[in-house]
Amino acid sequence: MTESSSLPGGTFSGGILNVYAHPDDESFGNPGTNALYAGRGAAVSLICLTHGEAGETNGVCAPDDLGEVRAGELRAACAVLGIRRLELWDYPDGGLADVDDEEAIGRLMAAYAATAPEVIVTHSDDGITGHPDHLAVSKRASEAFRRMRDNPGQAVAPSRLYWRVVPSGHREKLGRPEITYRADYTTIIDARPLGSVRAEAVACHASQRPHTDYSDPVLFEMGAVDYYIRKFPEWEGGPLEADLLGGATHPEGSIFP
Repeated sequence: MTESSSLPGGTFSGGILNVYAHPDDESFGNPGTNALYAGRGAAVSLICLTHGEAGETNGVCAPDDLGEVRAGELRAACAVLGIRRLELWDYPDGGLADVDDEEAIGRLMAAYAATAPEVIVTHSDDGITGHPDHLAVSKRASEAFRRMRDNPGQAVAPSRLYWRVVPSGHREKLGRPEITYRADYTTIIDARPLGSVRAEAVACHASQRPHTDYSDPVLFEMGAVDYYIRKFPEWEGGPLEADLLGGATHPEGSIFP
């Protein structure tokens, strides 16, 4: 079963489609980006491939109820972030690598065609933490994008693909050795005017315990700046991008936390 929901009003063509593995990836990952673009009127959507039923409960519910509880938490977080279209799939949490590649890729291609986004955002190929579900989603979401771009018969195909990453400059401040930190990012989205949105979105996921305390003043501002690698169109160097939809760049010498 797939749960699909949207808030009334607006259009869902164009804009940004996030493709993630678990409820909370949108809130622990790039909430500032989502809220920033939604506030500008862009169509921001999310495909979440699992209900997160294998996660922790944090005392919120019985383990057997966790998938349903996390679905509700995700809907609440989407409302906070301005994500107006959500598809919540029922692939097994912790078992995405065992899902047939062709079935998952075909399903993603169909979802891209139905949503018609300009931009796809997904996990990087290292999964950030190396989580097998993140790795599987990155592989399939990226391959679905490639096939749509390479097929001249596709009437609608997204035009930009981004992987979300954690920059190497955050290594010491975060102090989380399980993260893969990268210096090859191409794009920085500065959502510091919406600095508090991360805390609001994370609070919706009461069943999951955040691994980083962004209420720490040292980390608060840092948590509102999101880093990406632009995978398509292929990056050819130059000033770092300031916009997932293209065009704007950061002035040389710009400094970010």
